[in-house]
Amino acid sequence: MNKKFVALGAIGLIVSATPALAHHSFAMFDNTKEVELKDVTVKDWQWTSPHTWLFVVSPDGTKWSIEGGNPGALRREGFSKGSMSPGDKITVYIAPLRSGAKGGSINAVVTKDGKMLGQRTKH
Repeated sequence: MNKKFVALGAIGLIVSATPALAHHSFAMFDNTKEVELKDVTVKDWQWTSPHTWLFVVSPDGTKWSIEGGNPGALRREGFSKGSMSPGDKITVYIAPLRSGAKGGSINAVVTKDGKMLGQRTKH
């Protein structure tokens, strides 16, 4: 009987750890740098789990894909599903992709109303 409980417990631990294994690292972002994307236009703000996504276009037409944290963590930094809407002009501060591609990880956003969401990195 004890062997069954141990086996069931082990299976439970393995199954509960599976979502953690699927989570990816943020090592692809250079957190030692911060890039300012000024006066960009929001194309889409996806408030989804496990990570949010912000898609913007800069004044020169460059498209950026910016990954955010999970909605719970961003909510604690002032973000919400309605923080940004398509067409809004905002400023975004990101940790850029190490690859040099047009993307990064959200540090902070200045909304169209001038409100700072998140925190800029200090370099």
